[in-house]
Amino acid sequence: MALPKRATLAGTAALVTAALLAGCGGGSGSGGAAAADSKPRDGGTLIVGQYQEVTQFDPNRQYSWETWRIDRNIYETLVNEDLTAPTGVPKIVPGLAESWTVSPDATTYTFKLRRNVKFTDGTPFDAKAVEFNVRRFSDPKFEYYDKVSAATMSLVYADLASFKVVDDHTVQYVFKKPFLDYLRQIPNSGNAASGIFSPEALKKYGQDGLADNPVGTGPFKFQERVRGDHTTLVRNPDYWGARPHLDKVIFKPIGDDQSRVAALRSGAVDLISRVPPDSVQTLDKAGFAVPENKNVPQIIYYSFNYANKYLQDKRVRQAIIQAVDRKTLAEKIYKGYATPATSILNQGNEAYDASAVDYPYDPGAAKKLIADAGYQPGEVAFTILSDTTGQPTAEFIQQQLKAVGIEASVESFEWITYGTRSANLKPTDGINLGEWGYIAPNWVKIAHNYAVVNRDGDKYSDTSSATTKAIDAAAYNSDPAKSKQLWQTAAQTWARDATIFPLLSFNRYYAVAPRVGGFVWPQQDHYDLSKVWVAD
Repeated sequence: MALPKRATLAGTAALVTAALLAGCGGGSGSGGAAAADSKPRDGGTLIVGQYQEVTQFDPNRQYSWETWRIDRNIYETLVNEDLTAPTGVPKIVPGLAESWTVSPDATTYTFKLRRNVKFTDGTPFDAKAVEFNVRRFSDPKFEYYDKVSAATMSLVYADLASFKVVDDHTVQYVFKKPFLDYLRQIPNSGNAASGIFSPEALKKYGQDGLADNPVGTGPFKFQERVRGDHTTLVRNPDYWGARPHLDKVIFKPIGDDQSRVAALRSGAVDLISRVPPDSVQTLDKAGFAVPENKNVPQIIYYSFNYANKYLQDKRVRQAIIQAVDRKTLAEKIYKGYATPATSILNQGNEAYDASAVDYPYDPGAAKKLIADAGYQPGEVAFTILSDTTGQPTAEFIQQQLKAVGIEASVESFEWITYGTRSANLKPTDGINLGEWGYIAPNWVKIAHNYAVVNRDGDKYSDTSSATTKAIDAAAYNSDPAKSKQLWQTAAQTWARDATIFPLLSFNRYYAVAPRVGGFVWPQQDHYDLSKVWVAD
């Protein structure tokens, strides 16, 4: 398939030069400027410049927000979120389920499924299709059980006790313990996505083939992926819901910051993610929308490698946290377009506590902690792992650590390679970058399991039992009125372990061309393209 002329590789190769020559006014035409104020228009192609290469289009195996920003247009979930407002926690709304009930103890969720819905391969969506999806990651006796999916989906479904088909259009999930956040978690997926795929597609293409041949019920359907260049979705003509305005959406991975900005300014793409802080003002002056949102659930953080002998000592971990001036990082490196994070409960989380603080910046205290741990200046040494986009942050941390006597080197990789490398840590690795976060407060439990429990980090904290107790108290609470306080207590208790290093959250993330209308950056890590339109 040929891409539209403005998105060809040849055009991309010349983007940086073209943008530099264009000056501040480049990329904003009068026709485009009218799009955001005009009435919605049907037809056309939206081209999105993503800052990462995506992983795979298999909802049970995928990871990364950039991947889910594509996947959620193909696969739908039982419940959805209303992403039409830029502020406020999105309301949970019907998706593939038109209604649902929750037991008083929050252990049993019963969903009435939407009728007359079909996957884009023409096969029916019904209770049996949902059962197939669930058994794939939960039932080792199932013919199509997948260990890879089971490991990923356990982040959300580890306590699933049973699943039952009640009738052709009713299903029931029963959890071993209360799970108040389950409804919120269903559509809230960077990892462990609950998107429903066509059982026949998996049977046809196999466990590894679904990612290259994704089939869902969404407003768009998969057309093609050329790795490293683009993924194309086209409008689903048989979609059960409201017709999307766009005929086609093309997602292009553009890992280099300046090339991504240049692509937007030249008109080769219409929307970019992870706007470099140095480009915010120039894009704004040139007529591009760079919306501000200080309540997104996204958070940048670092995890510790407990196979590293130095990081097995809490004093060293605490020294790392206290050595880094997160306020200066947000103000100087990110030009004020980020907010320092001092709790793993990110700003957009339902249990966010603005007063929560882990260990404040204090280089003097950091030096003392290193000495108390028995190390001389320069003796503690390790590698900081990052993706290429996060390299400036990693280098800032490297400099701050050096100032307190810790020697750190930086290794950065493009996203896919980084994912593999960070999953296979070496004993010389120290900390590695993460970008995640959820609206649902049980993000605390997910993050703790992912960053600490799965790495055997609990054994290196003298307060880990208190953390586990506090997290369990919040996770298995069935009273909504108590939930927020319990999660705040859990997060603050965990912070004392010094087993996670929250860093910052962005308040400018997307930039949008004037020709694009209907784009909203909601209080969420993804967006809804079904209501977006473009002007020619």
